[in-house]
Amino acid sequence: MSTESRRTSEVAAHGVTVQALAVKVGLILPNDDIAAITAEATRGLVQDGDILCVTEAVVARSQNRYLTCDELAEDIIRKFDLSPGATLAVLYPIASRNRFALVLRAIAQATRGGRVIVAFPIPADEVGNQVIDAEFARVRLSLKGVYRHFADARGSTPHLNLLIREVIAALLLQSMGYTIVGMRKIFGTGIADITVRTPDGVLAPVEVTFTDLTKAAKQAVGLMGDIPEARRALAAGVDFGRGTFVLYDAVEFLAGTGEPLVRTSFGQLLDVFRDDSVIYADELPGGFFRHPITGVDYRSLYLETIAAGGAQGDVIFTNNPFKVYELGYLDGVVIGEVHTRQMRREMFQAFGAQVPVRTLDELGPPPWGVIGSNVSDYEGCLLKLLPENADATAEAIRARVRETSGVDVEVVIFGDGAYKDPDTGIYELADPYPAIGATSGLKNGRLRTGKKLKLAVDTLSRKGHTREEIEEILRASEADEREVGTTPRRIVAIAATIADLIAGSADQATPIVVLKGFLGG
Repeated sequence: MSTESRRTSEVAAHGVTVQALAVKVGLILPNDDIAAITAEATRGLVQDGDILCVTEAVVARSQNRYLTCDELAEDIIRKFDLSPGATLAVLYPIASRNRFALVLRAIAQATRGGRVIVAFPIPADEVGNQVIDAEFARVRLSLKGVYRHFADARGSTPHLNLLIREVIAALLLQSMGYTIVGMRKIFGTGIADITVRTPDGVLAPVEVTFTDLTKAAKQAVGLMGDIPEARRALAAGVDFGRGTFVLYDAVEFLAGTGEPLVRTSFGQLLDVFRDDSVIYADELPGGFFRHPITGVDYRSLYLETIAAGGAQGDVIFTNNPFKVYELGYLDGVVIGEVHTRQMRREMFQAFGAQVPVRTLDELGPPPWGVIGSNVSDYEGCLLKLLPENADATAEAIRARVRETSGVDVEVVIFGDGAYKDPDTGIYELADPYPAIGATSGLKNGRLRTGKKLKLAVDTLSRKGHTREEIEEILRASEADEREVGTTPRRIVAIAATIADLIAGSADQATPIVVLKGFLGG
């Protein structure tokens, strides 16, 4: 296959040129010969010592590595020995339509009309996708902890009811979309019982009472004048006997013109308020939280996905993985994590796993199961898996390149690059490793090490050496373990990450990247 176009990035230093060339090729389809395609696309381009990187996506496609939701569901039924109506917990999955939604649908199908409980970590999944607002979660768990302690001590200290009513009011206001800015008695911040920012962004003091709403409204109006930014005052009533909560605009209440902004009951929520290790989905403002970058509400997406699989769904947010055991009888636990999956399973086993616990690489065909899988056809419920025999494929590509071009290269089958976006906080690596496979020359665990050149130059320059003297010293110096060095990293992981950055996660139709001068430089 002829090369259609190439994109190049290069850096030259001290006579050594390092280049990264992205090679655009035509379509690669199931059952294509990936070794022949790669060798032909890089003919005349590669030289001895180059690293030839091929994305795992086209390798897997050429191997016809696909799995339907029905096939995955049958595998899950078999491996968990599930009966119809089963309940499965899914612990700490990646929040992603592409990476996990169809896996979750197959899990739901496997329960055959049962239940799936999804537990998200707080505030983000293991690769940095935010699933709940971090400040909301921090304040809410703090309030729930305070409520639990006060409720436990209330029997011997009745006056704690005055504080408990404010905590209940704050928890209810949070669930209605109000942001808690301060609480004078609870957190020692603000001058009101509660200071909030309303759902439309207005700062307002809230005074809380059992029954005397007139007094609370007057106090709130008075405090509004003492808070320069405040544009509204609110009065809240908490009735323990009836288990009801009411919220008024204080100015309108005193004028006799206002209807309650909110009137609701909370008696059924007291057990939820006591549980300070978990946030239930119904506690979220408006019932949902949208990811600040993607705009996706992963709670709703995953509940819809579970329903599409014919099961009842529940979503919780907790950093206590064993919380799933408290939500009813389970038939099994699926560990949704990628990088910490073995540690998590060992944790369950160490504490005496009560039901079968499986990781994603154990669900679906070997060697990877569905870990690192992607959506191939969302409507058709089809997954693309990671390649099989990726090391052997890399060796086959290397051999074909030697045959076609007469040069000896190293080959990497690359997945997600190991880098974290500083703007979004998302860690790109949703695959188990940056390099899914590689030739033997890169599989020896070789590390890229060295001294920090910038530090050496700064030090020598401050000592008064000339440019020529510094260059001579650097050329003549040998490695000194006492000197500050760079962080050791596996060369194969660096190469795979560079390739992913050059090829582009948005898929620029450049599935092949050639790294030149990287090993020799």
